[in-house]
Amino acid sequence: MKTLLNCHARLLAAALALLAGPTAWAAAAAPAAEVLAPGNFIHVVAHIDKTMAFYHGVLGLDALTLGNAPPRPPTFAANGPVAQLYAAPADTSVGVAMYRLPVMGVGLEFAEFRHVEQKSSHPRPQDPGASCVVLTVRQLDPILLRAHAAHVPIMSLGGVPVAADDPVAAGRSVVLSDPDGYYVELVEEPAATAAADSRGDSGNILQAALMLSIDDTDRNAHFYRDLLGLPLQIDAAFAPDAALSKAFGLRGGQVRHSVATIAGSSFKYDFVEWKGVPRRATHAGVHDHGASVLRFSVTDVDGLVSNLKTQGIVVDSTGDGVVAMGGAFRASILSDPNGLYIEPVPRLRPRSASARAPRPAQAP
Repeated sequence: MKTLLNCHARLLAAALALLAGPTAWAAAAAPAAEVLAPGNFIHVVAHIDKTMAFYHGVLGLDALTLGNAPPRPPTFAANGPVAQLYAAPADTSVGVAMYRLPVMGVGLEFAEFRHVEQKSSHPRPQDPGASCVVLTVRQLDPILLRAHAAHVPIMSLGGVPVAADDPVAAGRSVVLSDPDGYYVELVEEPAATAAADSRGDSGNILQAALMLSIDDTDRNAHFYRDLLGLPLQIDAAFAPDAALSKAFGLRGGQVRHSVATIAGSSFKYDFVEWKGVPRRATHAGVHDHGASVLRFSVTDVDGLVSNLKTQGIVVDSTGDGVVAMGGAFRASILSDPNGLYIEPVPRLRPRSASARAPRPAQAP
């Protein structure tokens, strides 16, 4: 299965291909602003209370709060800069909930917009623009028991976990659908558990990654590699993947992976182009139910946005540019080639204990 179950094998094959000779990789063009770090992965949801019940109550993720503040229900309020960022009317109310992932600087962030016209987009797993959070877990069965009790849709064929292609790994995985149709793959892998035990890690969620279905590998590489400067390790050709297909409830699918990792972070973005299964283009508006936003910290938000605009990339935020969110925090939301969005933001400097905490939770 070409997920975290055999990610190391895929990276090794790519390295060997580089040593062997020319590949499908091309040198990255220098972007106007360098991506420094991954940020939160953002979903726009219809009912944030249902979202919280799934990610905390079923998956067991802990809420992400500022400092030592206890978790609390999200408050809804109009926020002009956030409305501008998400191309919504200025009086739109927004509430935000965030959850921890076992990756430094990366969390799951959910935003519900109220009093604004919205559409709903529900791509199938293989459709361009579909997103899947991949969580490696210590024990899969307790989560499945809670998922069945909560009547969570299970995408995998037969509604049961799928065994890994590699019998030595002895892994298995299952794909769930959250209340808004976003996908979560749960991977149980003994080797990952053993590694976590050796590090003294606790908890059931051990690793996290992101799988994103894309329209075309070459166009995706031009955007993320050539324009954003992310290194991509790209499969030379499509290959059958029976286990991954079964996990997503499909039969006979072939896939081509492009894996990006930002320097200094272990978080992986696995861009997957599907072949041999029906696909259709989907595209949610930036504040519609079903919108997915990748946040990155960059050296120069204004420079990156200006450079992307000259390359024909669409800015979706109101004003066609960068939005001042307060203080030094500036952001913009732009369209990628797959029906997904990116949000470049500045990298905030670590604050001293006496400094007043910033308020990023207002900016989903």
